[in-house]
Amino acid sequence: MEMLSDSKRISDITENYKEITEKIALCAEKSGRTAEDVKFMAVTKTVEPVYINHALSLGIDLIGENRVQEFLGKKDELNLDGVEKHLIGHLQTNKVRQIVGEVDSIDGVDSLKVAQEISKVSQKAGITTNILLEVNIGAEESKFGFTPDYIKEAVYEIAEIPAIRKKSCIF
Repeated sequence: MEMLSDSKRISDITENYKEITEKIALCAEKSGRTAEDVKFMAVTKTVEPVYINHALSLGIDLIGENRVQEFLGKKDELNLDGVEKHLIGHLQTNKVRQIVGEVDSIDGVDSLKVAQEISKVSQKAGITTNILLEVNIGAEESKFGFTPDYIKEAVYEIAEIPAIRKKSCIF
């Protein structure tokens, strides 16, 4: 497969951004809402910083990365002023200390153990970390997340853990 030239890729990003924001505005209007009511997250997995920065210059203000090492490897090259940063992939307990304080939200907390570790590291740093809980409703062995049978109990347990802010659940 032939690699796209830089200028073609930049052009494609610009055009895709325009199309997506127009669709968001249209769908929002149809549902009686405004485009500002909708959060548009650009996922940066395997995308080079130059292209992420271009997307940010267009107006993207929310990015999601699914790997701790990939985010940390790129972040210094990114223009992140005013940008909300989320870790959206599976988080191993041993990577928590590397990402807490680096992102605005850890989406996809899939175990009590991970939530407890986020709390411990957040308390040590003197911060509160936003989290979302992941629920594996399909009971797929290849997927992570709380089981539907356990989620209610998990929510009550996690609600008692300090230094984390629970926003909602991903189902």
